Amino acid sequence: MLTVTLWRDTFRPAADHLAGRVVLLTGATGSIGQAVAQGVAGCGATLIIAARHVKAAEKLYDLITGHGWPEPIIYPVDLAGASLADYEQMADAIKTEVGALDAVTHVAADFAGLKPLEQAGAEAWERTLTANLSAAQWINQAVLPLLRESDQPRIVFTLEDLHRVSRAYWGAYGVGKAALSALAAMTASEFEGYGIKVNAVSPPPTASNLRSRAYVGENPAELHTPEALVPAYLYLLGSHDRLITGEAIHFES
Repeated sequence: MLTVTLWRDTFRPAADHLAGRVVLLTGATGSIGQAVAQGVAGCGATLIIAARHVKAAEKLYDLITGHGWPEPIIYPVDLAGASLADYEQMADAIKTEVGALDAVTHVAADFAGLKPLEQAGAEAWERTLTANLSAAQWINQAVLPLLRESDQPRIVFTLEDLHRVSRAYWGAYGVGKAALSALAAMTASEFEGYGIKVNAVSPPPTASNLRSRAYVGENPAELHTPEALVPAYLYLLGSHDRLITGEAIHFES
C-alpha cells in the first residue's frame, strides 16, 4: 500500500523547478490536466501531451507557447483504445524526436456517468477499464527503458477517494480506480530498484468536468480548484531530497 500523506500546501517551486526535464502527461486537456500542464511547463519542462482530442491539445499548445514556456509536443492517442504496441511506438517516437523522458504523469480519466451494474455495457466497460487502468500500466511498461536512463525518473498517478467510488453506480470507473491504487503501490515497490520514484495525488472534491457528471447541480465555487492541486504534482515531479517513493498525497476536503 502507498503511504498516505496529508498535503500542507507549503511547497513553492522555483521557476526553474523542472528546467530541462521532459514530462509525459495524459489527460492534459481535462480540467485538472490543463492546470497540471501549465504548472509543469511553467516550471521549465518540455511537455509531451498524450491526448485523444487533438484540437483541445492544440489550444493548450498555443497557451503554453504564448507564455514563452518550452514548446510542448502533441502525441495523438486514444487511451481507451490503444494497445501496448501503440505505446511502444510512442516510446520509440519520444526517443527519436526528444531523446529522453524524465517523468510520466497520469491524470487521464474516463467517466461517462453513474449507472447501475445491471446496465453496464460490455464495450463501454472495457473501454473505461482500459482508459483508467490498463493504459497507465502499458505506458509505464513501454517507457521504462527511457525512464531508466534519466538521472531523476518520476511517475505520478492520480487516484480517487475509494470510499466514494466503491459505492453504488460508479461501475467500471470505480473498479478501475480501486485497481489503479493497487497498481501504483506495486509499481512503486518494483520500480524502486530502478531508482524511479513512484507516487500519487488523490485529489479532494475538485471543480471539474468529470465531477459534474456525477454531481449534477453541485456548486463548483464550493469545491477545490484544479490549480490548487498543481503544487502537489510539481512536488512529486521534482528532484529535491525530501521526496520519497510510494507516497499518496491527500488533501483536506
